[in-house]
Amino acid sequence: MRRFFRISFLAFVLVCLLSFSVNAEELNDLEDQINSLYGSLSSDVQEDLKSIGANKVDALSLSEISFEAIMNLIFDKMSQQSKGVLSSSAVVISILILNALLDSYTDALKSSQMKEVLSVVSTLCITSTLVLPVIDLISDCILTVTDASNFMLLYIPIMVAILTLSGQAVTGASYYSFMVLACQGVSQISSKFISPLLNVYLGFCVSSSISKRVHLKGFCQMFSKIIKWLVAFTMTVFSALMTIRGMITTAYDSVTARAVRFTMSSFIPIVGAALSESYKTIQGSINLLRTGAGVFVILAIAVVFIPVIVRCLLWMLSINFCKSIGEVIGVTTQLNMLSSVSSVVSTIFAITVCIMSVFIISTALLITLGGGAH
Repeated sequence: MRRFFRISFLAFVLVCLLSFSVNAEELNDLEDQINSLYGSLSSDVQEDLKSIGANKVDALSLSEISFEAIMNLIFDKMSQQSKGVLSSSAVVISILILNALLDSYTDALKSSQMKEVLSVVSTLCITSTLVLPVIDLISDCILTVTDASNFMLLYIPIMVAILTLSGQAVTGASYYSFMVLACQGVSQISSKFISPLLNVYLGFCVSSSISKRVHLKGFCQMFSKIIKWLVAFTMTVFSALMTIRGMITTAYDSVTARAVRFTMSSFIPIVGAALSESYKTIQGSINLLRTGAGVFVILAIAVVFIPVIVRCLLWMLSINFCKSIGEVIGVTTQLNMLSSVSSVVSTIFAITVCIMSVFIISTALLITLGGGAH
């Protein structure tokens, strides 16, 4: 009987040691998969990440990223994107000044129908200057959201494997089902709903600004407010639901991990405490790997969205500056067009920031909740 118990005990110890060796091999495979995330990004994003020192998925190297490097990247993007914005703004200001000069040139022009014709022509010129770049901005916004969603879909299985390997299978299953649905939903809604909707909204805004007979200004303002409130509400609900589910699943996995360590230290004589500490050490290593991968994904998502966000900010600043110039020189009709285009750009900005925040918040919550060793 004693011989039987000795053989059973040795077999159990061997199984535990083999499981640790399998975990080590799986850990190396996960490191290779995480490093492959860098290669899945576009060449421009890779160069931007390299410029701030985030070309390696390593927690120690990522912790050395400086605030100065990030600000330099933002300023570089602003300088790259500002050329087209400044040239369009210069054209718009020139049109406004020319319209003001012709409008006040003679009293005969004020008393004739030429004033209305001049107003329509100048508005159409401003429209041709601003609408095409805004359409390109909408297209780039949807393309950026699609790229970010595809990148998250590559990252999610890797993070689920890390969670499962660290003993957080429940959290991994919950995260996988929640985030895959969110990423696919965001990608499909952006390409099939948001993009046509923004183009139609831009058309309504332009039509209401060109002709005084088209009364769509109130509808456009209502639409802009509804979109922004809906975006804010969706992001709030998503963050709250992600936090609640993460807290519940993390608590459940924590109890399971503590039970496993207690079983090892209590029921395995001689080496039980050592196996328990080894299990805890392996979990700490996996959590460090998870933190490095999560921080890298957060930086990558931010870098992917920075060009579109910077363009939106530059367009909003330049359009508001043009509106200020128009108010100073006494031009009033063309200000409606500028206000309408500014409203469209601010809506694009709100949608882009919301989607970026959803990806970043979900990744940050997964790092924060139960990030330490159990």
